[in-house]
Amino acid sequence: MHLLYFLAPCRCGLSGLCHSEKRVKKLLTIVTYVSYRLPAHIDGSRDSRAGRRCRGSGDHPTDRSRTMQVRIHMAAVVGMVMTMLATLGVSVALAPPAHAQVISDIAYAPAQPAGSRGHLLDIYLPSTGMTPRPLLIWHSGSAWTSDDSKPLGAEIAAVFNPLGFAVAVVNVRSSAQAIFPAQVHDIKAAIRYLRANAATYQLDTNRFAMAGDSSGAWLTQMAVFSGGVTALEGTVGTTGVSSAVHVGLAFYSPTDFLQMNSQNLPTGGLDHNSPASPESLLVGCPIQTCPAAVAAANPMTYVDSGDPPLLFLHGQADFLVPHGQSVLLFNRIKAQCGNATFVSVPAADHMMVQIMDPAQYGNETVKTTANCGETVSTGTLNPSWANFVTWVRSGLKLGNACEVTYSTGTWTGAFNGGVVVKNTGTTPVQNWNVSWTWSGNQAITSAWNATVTQTGAQVTAKDAGHNSFIGAGSSQSFGFSATASGTNAIPAQFKMNNIVCTRVP
Repeated sequence: MHLLYFLAPCRCGLSGLCHSEKRVKKLLTIVTYVSYRLPAHIDGSRDSRAGRRCRGSGDHPTDRSRTMQVRIHMAAVVGMVMTMLATLGVSVALAPPAHAQVISDIAYAPAQPAGSRGHLLDIYLPSTGMTPRPLLIWHSGSAWTSDDSKPLGAEIAAVFNPLGFAVAVVNVRSSAQAIFPAQVHDIKAAIRYLRANAATYQLDTNRFAMAGDSSGAWLTQMAVFSGGVTALEGTVGTTGVSSAVHVGLAFYSPTDFLQMNSQNLPTGGLDHNSPASPESLLVGCPIQTCPAAVAAANPMTYVDSGDPPLLFLHGQADFLVPHGQSVLLFNRIKAQCGNATFVSVPAADHMMVQIMDPAQYGNETVKTTANCGETVSTGTLNPSWANFVTWVRSGLKLGNACEVTYSTGTWTGAFNGGVVVKNTGTTPVQNWNVSWTWSGNQAITSAWNATVTQTGAQVTAKDAGHNSFIGAGSSQSFGFSATASGTNAIPAQFKMNNIVCTRVP
């Protein structure tokens, strides 16, 4: 795929980013995307699909049949990207969040090999919230071809720092530098380092979460499921400290490498059985020739009923990592009586921007398993950062709690209502909405200190911007005018950000 295509002016992209940041994010996504596709033969029809969201004026290459070595190609791609961005004056590292203190390139273990970046991490510390802080560990996917997963760390920190989370963005060694289980040894070493140095960074050692996408999701699942597995601890860096995490969030992870080819889309996919596939390079052998090594690298091997909860998402149109990989994982967790939620997103490919596309809200299939049971629903967990944060907070037992005080003043045919919402949890809330359902024919006519919308009997009040932050133990209030006839009963239930609140007099 022609990289200049992604530097050309573009009329669409990732929402919420300025134009230069959009191009940086898309370039970084495509570097991962291209690296995962090679060295399998590139399908020309696939290029038209991958480019349809934002087509520029650049031509696509006409030669689709070349097979290239992954590592050589990846180095060339990264070098081209860096050169182009430098020429354009665009920084690869996006600006960190305004509230965060960023400590970069912390060595959690000596470099292996010397001069490499696989044993470095960045930590983003919030200026708000209580201490000690919950921690989110993030690792970006690269098909195990890169020892630097940190370029997108600022974006993740921008979500979690305002909510009182510290964020650690961790590198591990690439498959060119060391084969499996080195990558798992590395992430566990980083977790041990962060736990051993919790006092320095004011971290809550009992509230470590991990998240990642693609091969970073695989690493997340290995960390979540392999707690207590001695063979995967290794001796890298700090030892003698727990490497446990308490909740996981994973986007489109590979699991059982041996089944990937059979699960490819009807339109095609990677040749995962190739000796030069990302999976074969990870385990150091063509995967079909070394099933024992592949089984050891399969997160499902380590699933049991005592594992922390996992939320994982996968697109049904994933060309790079078949959607069936997550289906296998869900079935395994259910069989082992574990705790997980699987969100299956129709039409989404191997990209966060497609997994989180609001156009798909309400269409996703949500499967939840706990205590050996299963529930299936549609559209009940939209893939948004707000919902991901709620999941992580719940898994960390942060007491996602709130109280609502509701008052009214009535006159004939109308009334004023007042709502005070209090954050009784232990971490701040940034950007809130309060929802309830009327039992009668009440209808909102105006509001203050919130944007209030009503559909049928369902009401949602969204913060007004100036009052979007609710610290732990603090409150915000808003009011409204409404019409009503007949009984004007108090709503039976109020929710803040989908969390049921206790109503107090």
